[in-house]
Amino acid sequence: MKAKPLFALFISLPVWLAGCGGGGGTSSTDAMTPSNTVGVSSGTITGFGSVFVNGVKFNTDNASVFRGDDQLNDVRELDIGMIVRVEGSIDDKTASSVRFEEDVKGPADGPASGNSFSVMGQTIITDPATVFNNTSLTGIAGGDILEISGLRNANDAIVARFVERKTSPASVNRYSVIGTVRDLDTTNRTFRIDDLTVSYSAADVNDLPSGNPADGQLVEVKDDSKTYAPGSLSLAATRVEPQNRLGSAGVPGARTEIESIVTRVNSSSEFEIGGILVRTTASTLFLFGTPDNIVAGARLEVEGVLGSGGVLQANKVKFEDNDARIQANVDFGGVNVAGGTVTLLGIPVTVTGTTAMEDKRDDVAPFSLSDTLADDYLEVRGFIGANGAFVATELMRDADDSKVELRAPANQIDPIAGTVTLLGVTVTTSGSTQFRGFDDQPIAASQFFGSIVEGLTVVQAKWDPFSDASAPVKELELED
Repeated sequence: MKAKPLFALFISLPVWLAGCGGGGGTSSTDAMTPSNTVGVSSGTITGFGSVFVNGVKFNTDNASVFRGDDQLNDVRELDIGMIVRVEGSIDDKTASSVRFEEDVKGPADGPASGNSFSVMGQTIITDPATVFNNTSLTGIAGGDILEISGLRNANDAIVARFVERKTSPASVNRYSVIGTVRDLDTTNRTFRIDDLTVSYSAADVNDLPSGNPADGQLVEVKDDSKTYAPGSLSLAATRVEPQNRLGSAGVPGARTEIESIVTRVNSSSEFEIGGILVRTTASTLFLFGTPDNIVAGARLEVEGVLGSGGVLQANKVKFEDNDARIQANVDFGGVNVAGGTVTLLGIPVTVTGTTAMEDKRDDVAPFSLSDTLADDYLEVRGFIGANGAFVATELMRDADDSKVELRAPANQIDPIAGTVTLLGVTVTTSGSTQFRGFDDQPIAASQFFGSIVEGLTVVQAKWDPFSDASAPVKELELED
């Protein structure tokens, strides 16, 4: 794995919005197309320099940079892991502003338990991608003032991408929480965000149209007096303000790309991701999955056009954590043309009419499953279907190679035995196995196994030279 530029990889909610100008037609989205080409993108900082957003490079030399209400001098005053929103022009590829807003900032309710902890009643879940600044998971203590940036999952918990302990609590001007209103009680003027009960009876609510929030509304709750007591799980808010994940550029007719966590599934053609309602049609293209794979907790990238009411009409849905790959020789007796499968390493791979097939060894064209023979060396990329089957999206025959690779979400982790299961294959290790982290750097076996979230973390195994799948692998690497 190579170092990635800023926004080259989004973990949070990347959104590219631009005017859909040009072309004929009188569709409703055409009628709503904005005349300008100003766009916005929100995603995780993975490096500094120029900004790369969905393949578009933005210059940040003259961009205004904000951390909350504070304007900074340079984008490098932000930190790796923070989720920021970038606005700019696609015409001259220049960012006009970069803005960071924390999801919660305030006292920790207590020390961490397992891979999670609580800040102002917000459940914070960490994983191998979480970046810690001035603290660590085991170093968190009740009362520590923490700033968190991450993604809300279906249970309202925050999957943290950035955790920072404030070394000078007195310099923190306020505590705050951004989240979705639940259990609204307009009589007692209270509501809930995750486990935090908020009273807004004395709060400034002038920015709320009716003076009350609404159930399901995204709001920011401010505690300007910093009165929240660790572990109390209750707060008398000083201000409650509406929030919009897309900002002012989220207008009907905008081309939109979103990558985030599915929080709700309404039907096979409608779901919610990052607080945005998404609808698919029969013409929507699905990559590395099918509609059956869309479940709460799945991380997707969705592209389409923003319609009226803020509904995203999707033309492409890509599954971010469901990409599986095999590079190996076909098993003897492993080609089943009638059944549409080919077996490698004992793993049946389903080949469909939409599988892209190529022959780089003999240049057979068109190349099909019927041209495949036992012991052919194949490189296969695909996804794990809802029924657990490996479905190929790309299949290529290449010259024979002594190297065999297997990449998939990890299951059945056994740190003591030093084994992990990928696509049903039990991968074994030995004292000579090299373990690598997300940054491609060598790490200890204990750190490797401790970083795996079962069913979510993608692992790549490499045998070189290959003798048998039961033999210890040469290398195991964590993939993001």
